[in-house]
Amino acid sequence: MSEDVLTTLNALRAAGAPRFDAVGWHYIETLAERTQTQSGTAHALLANKLQQSLDSLHARMKAAAQATSTAKAPSASSPLAALLQELKAQDQSNALPAAGAWRAEHPRIQQFRKQLSQISVQKQVTQAIALAPQNAGPINSHMLVLRSLGLMRSISPDYLNRFMVHVDTLLCLDEADKVKPPSKKTASAAKPSK
Repeated sequence: MSEDVLTTLNALRAAGAPRFDAVGWHYIETLAERTQTQSGTAHALLANKLQQSLDSLHARMKAAAQATSTAKAPSASSPLAALLQELKAQDQSNALPAAGAWRAEHPRIQQFRKQLSQISVQKQVTQAIALAPQNAGPINSHMLVLRSLGLMRSISPDYLNRFMVHVDTLLCLDEADKVKPPSKKTASAAKPSK
């Protein structure tokens, strides 16, 4: 094996090529082993394939690194980036202690909110199970949902809490969707004509 190929192999190994593309790396290592055992035309063909594979892997790793660094850099044109910059500028220009109010709250308050939420979820599930229909069949959808909630409560209370937060969010979105502003056609039709 040539000195250049060996140097490239070691450099790619050190750069994390086995983690980046495990299958491709295994192919390259196998190809390198076979190249060493061959001679003549077969050796030349395998060495050429090995060099192409190394170049391809190196190019993909370089492109992925560039894409990652580009993705990490916040774009100035992003609306979220603009909002965060505006909030930061307001925070710095405001000398009042409440200027950083948009930041995260104290960890103890977060813990209290979490515990309060868990208690509320447990209470809701208990009430829902208590109000279950009396003569519901085994495949009644209401009973199936209640049974699922009971199982979630006993097996994984944390999952139940996350699930209920998700359901509450969906219900809020559904309610918000029902209260749509009137369309322009409806608003113009409602105006009295002179």
